[in-house]
Amino acid sequence: MHAVGIIAEYNPFHNGHAYHLSCAKRLSGCTHAIVAMSGSFVQRGDTAAFDKFARARWALCHGADLVLELPTAFACASAERFARGGVALLAGTELVSALAFGAEHADLALLSAMAFSSAGETDSDASERRIAFYLKQGLSFPAARARAYAEIAPDAGNTEAFASPNNILAVEYLRALASIAPGISPIAVPRTGAAHDAPCACAETGFASASALREAAERCDMLLLRSAAPAQVAAEIEAAVMALHAPKSAAHLSDAILYALRREARTALASLPDVSEGLENVLYEKARSCTDYPAFLAAVKTKRYTLARLRRISMHALLGVDKAFFARHPAPRYLRVLGVRRDALALLSALSERASLPVVTGYQDYAALDGMAKEQFALDLFAGELLSMAAPAPEAASSEFSRPLLIV
Repeated sequence: MHAVGIIAEYNPFHNGHAYHLSCAKRLSGCTHAIVAMSGSFVQRGDTAAFDKFARARWALCHGADLVLELPTAFACASAERFARGGVALLAGTELVSALAFGAEHADLALLSAMAFSSAGETDSDASERRIAFYLKQGLSFPAARARAYAEIAPDAGNTEAFASPNNILAVEYLRALASIAPGISPIAVPRTGAAHDAPCACAETGFASASALREAAERCDMLLLRSAAPAQVAAEIEAAVMALHAPKSAAHLSDAILYALRREARTALASLPDVSEGLENVLYEKARSCTDYPAFLAAVKTKRYTLARLRRISMHALLGVDKAFFARHPAPRYLRVLGVRRDALALLSALSERASLPVVTGYQDYAALDGMAKEQFALDLFAGELLSMAAPAPEAASSEFSRPLLIV
């Protein structure tokens, strides 16, 4: 039994995601799709806007067959670590034969030229030197990275291709596949409809970006949600918004984040992932002079340090994650099953038989994990408890294993 793998957030799930799932199965020739999905925190450095079990259910109802949780240690991280964690997780199933991902330029030759040097190896040292050079010239980090990549692979295309958000993730997926799972074939699906982070739906396709739908939920714009998400998803989001359960946001954790930052000495701030070049001094000072989280981000942001990077640093402080934790956990240590389609239960059986990582569907599986796996899992548990505080009306923390395995 072989499946196509997808690394996603579905924050929230929308019509574009359903289209991508359909394309992934068609282009791979696989009858099943296994999704590695972020749990309580997401790559952009924020809490997930919607509960992970709800997002898993939405995916299962619209094309996914099995949903695994991408551990928080990889979900809320740089593009490189996010991609490596997702690829390693899917490879650990021993069931995935292809990885399908969206890209603004869905040309594998172009993406491969962006990902690898002419010698066929990643050229991260050269790119880092070039990025540092252009940062000193006053370019923003995304612009410096795009210029550096364009110099390394001058035949790959125009600079715009190197700056496109999904292209950047696609490049990291290709690098991760080459080093972790060369037997998994890459499939690039062209992004259709609204651009990444576009504020409205594409008039031609009706597709909208997830960020547009999160913003619509925040302002209770149900018309956009109903037009760009499956009816069931839109109805559940509307109910959650009316009940003040969603959208969840790190903005609701403002005091907790400032507390986490103020609690640490400069040396501890320097040990946070993504902190370098004396940034800990700025973090230390601004955490004390600013009175809320948005003001802190605005005060620290520069061309060199993007908001996404600063948000991830803040979340790592809140979660208690440092560089040593990342070093101890270079890859996922378990397969946490969030849900499965009833007509794909054979896929779950095959996973239990063939997976190279422990499969966790309930508390007993968790209790049987070794110490290092439990340490990694403990971060997921804590992230879920923090997420309950990030709702418009704070909620009690529920047990991770209080719900039965999701079967739809």
